[in-house]
Amino acid sequence: MAGASGALKVAPLANNPFNTVHAPQLWASLLVEFGQQVSFLPDRDDTLPITISVIWKEGVEDEEVSPGRYSSMWVQNSDLPRPPQKADAIASDGLIYDVVRVDATRYGFSRLVLQEST
Repeated sequence: MAGASGALKVAPLANNPFNTVHAPQLWASLLVEFGQQVSFLPDRDDTLPITISVIWKEGVEDEEVSPGRYSSMWVQNSDLPRPPQKADAIASDGLIYDVVRVDATRYGFSRLVLQEST
């Protein structure tokens, strides 16, 4: 659910072994194997890029062809100054991608759906 600012409201993390031990271990392992660095542009502002490590996947589940028009990306919310939102963008390999959807989780990670900016 989006608040008045347009940012998603995410429930605070519960203090349990999955959130405090297993999710960070899984994330670290995934980054070693599949991670890449990108520039996160809050509110699409390219004057203050934030370099973060992400898991990037070409295409999304509802596309029949990959690479398609969209990409999906997993981010760790604590790497960002605030939770991601639709006004943000990602810069990678000289291209800009608009965040067109944010699927937040209760575990401190979000899946972003990206569309190459035209």
